[in-house]
Amino acid sequence: MKDKHDIEPHCIPSIEAMQEQYEKQLRKEASRLLEDEHNKITDGQESFFKAFRRFEQISESSVADENTDIEYFEKYRAYVEKETANQGLTIEEIETLIEYETFFLKWERRVSYESNNYSHHRSNSATRYRVDRIERLKKEIEKLLDSSAEAWEFYHTRQLLSDIKTQHQQRLVTAPYVMEAKEKVIDSLNLGMPVYIVGHLGSGKTQLATEAAMDFSIQNKIQAELEDQLEKWYCANPKAGEKEAIEKFKEIYTHRKQYYKEILTNGTQEEIESLQPLFISGSHNLTYEDMFVEKTLTLKHSFSQKSYNDYLDMIIGDFYQWLHENEDKLQQMTEEEKLQLKIQIWNSFSDLLVASNSAFGTEIKKIEKEILIAVKEGRPVIIDEINTIAMQNLIGLNDILQRHAGHTAYITGVGPVLIKPGFAFIGTGNLSTQMVNYEGTNELNPAFKSRFVTIEYNYVSQNTKGSMEEQADPEKNELFRVIIARLSNANGTIQIPDPKRTLEELFRFSQLCRVTQNVFMGKWKDEEQKDFSGEELELRESVLSIRNILHVLDNWNQGEEKDLSKALWDGFISSITYSDDQNYILSQAERFGFFPAEEGWKIETKGIGESTTTYDEIRTRPYRYVRPKTQTLSHLDVVHILFGKGTQRKNIPEELKNIFQSDLEDTLRIDAKKYQLLDQKLSHLEHSKALLEHLENNGG
Repeated sequence: MKDKHDIEPHCIPSIEAMQEQYEKQLRKEASRLLEDEHNKITDGQESFFKAFRRFEQISESSVADENTDIEYFEKYRAYVEKETANQGLTIEEIETLIEYETFFLKWERRVSYESNNYSHHRSNSATRYRVDRIERLKKEIEKLLDSSAEAWEFYHTRQLLSDIKTQHQQRLVTAPYVMEAKEKVIDSLNLGMPVYIVGHLGSGKTQLATEAAMDFSIQNKIQAELEDQLEKWYCANPKAGEKEAIEKFKEIYTHRKQYYKEILTNGTQEEIESLQPLFISGSHNLTYEDMFVEKTLTLKHSFSQKSYNDYLDMIIGDFYQWLHENEDKLQQMTEEEKLQLKIQIWNSFSDLLVASNSAFGTEIKKIEKEILIAVKEGRPVIIDEINTIAMQNLIGLNDILQRHAGHTAYITGVGPVLIKPGFAFIGTGNLSTQMVNYEGTNELNPAFKSRFVTIEYNYVSQNTKGSMEEQADPEKNELFRVIIARLSNANGTIQIPDPKRTLEELFRFSQLCRVTQNVFMGKWKDEEQKDFSGEELELRESVLSIRNILHVLDNWNQGEEKDLSKALWDGFISSITYSDDQNYILSQAERFGFFPAEEGWKIETKGIGESTTTYDEIRTRPYRYVRPKTQTLSHLDVVHILFGKGTQRKNIPEELKNIFQSDLEDTLRIDAKKYQLLDQKLSHLEHSKALLEHLENNGG
């Protein structure tokens, strides 16, 4: 007897066919969803804008064919969505355990640090247990992603949506290179070490410093609140086990994390500023006083600043306070003595008030500046472009930089000041090379620089060889990921003309950008690429940094009015004023397939030192653009573009087999009358067959 799971192949469509139908339907639904979003803009409004608004017809791929397979497809989709949600919950549960272990690890390290009199951090059995536990939990997630297509899709869809959200919030996309750099900064700050972030222009050093400082502050606040609330909870529940403790941790952690996230998105200016680091813009003119204590001259107070009633209220208040404090002495006097004394006291208060408010002139007032405030209040402080400040002014930072929270630092003009926990120091600076020199910057004194953990932060990674289809490891193309996140909608979908061609163009654009970044940094290693005179490659002023990339993408506007070649010219290349830089970038753009001759472009190589190129020089005919039909890609399409196909569904899962088997059994059931009729027909056929065989055997 056949096993109930042995379903005949012809009974149901292949898993590949069902997956293809599923992806087609996601694209169509994404297109409809975007149209609904557009309509919501004017819902409830009766206006000229709404009355005469029109939309472009978006090309849609056909969705699940209307055939007998549709029932299987719907059940397949229901299974995938349910399983994806379940795997998502599993991943989140493991991540919660990682957060719990990380929370306990930080607590263990703080206790150890304090027990060592704030002198150094020391590993112990408790910290090692937490580190090993975190590593095992991370491996559990990796194993899950490798074994489950639904887990892989949930994890990477979440990454995509996070990228898009951070872009909309004008934060750095959470690509691995960015996250690793941010973790290095935060880990150093947690150890009480100042950080110096260096890199080339437009790489996002200042943004990295700001985000790392904010994350550091929020993590510390959540850590302190968790420690306090969990201690109170355990005092009230001394018999609770660790499972209950983890559940309570999850509840508090989720609430506090959401609380700070809400502040960053919808908080008041005061609430947001309390989480932001204090900030100093470095310059050659910045003095020691500008960083610590500024002395200013102010006018003394005079009666002109308040009404006479205000001053009278002040005298009365002081007078009654004096009477209350000297009540016992007054009781020992005669009424006449009391009266005379009260008159003298009143007159004295009046004379003192007049003397303190009627004098004119100036006085010296000290105003605490960012670094002193950060030390006293326990807040991060950033000095942007610290290497532009004169060295003699930076030396005043020495004592603060080598002290940690809980220690006392000496500040000239102020004296000893206790460094409050939460204080952190970050400096940023442009990285000069033999080819690129940033005017006004200095090389930091080696002794001063040695007090920092120096982190070089430049541009995110990108493979410069091969087409998009040929990429063996798409996740390493982080710059392409940044570009796609910029173009995607909040739900992960994307609308672009002729997706196959456009995506390939965008990929080549990301490769071109990375080439200019490599040359600008002096890190170009391809010996075959030489400039026109045979010398080493060089870009002195221009580079397709993140900010310039965004200028080009905004100018292109998803192919609405021009192609990417024209946007590259309008948004970046045309604004380059150094001719050698412009000519080299033009030549590389042509090498990566931009400015094709068949579309009316003509790029000619110029020698070193020749003039810049104008638009008329590179056009052979007037520019005409015909936009291809716009199509919609689903969030799953975008995930596959950025992260590859991931874990594949090769066989029908057992749970889905059971569902399909149940359907097959239902279709095979018939009523008694139909069964009797079929049985009669079958008996007649068998009798006819036997008769024919008899005749054949007897020569009939």
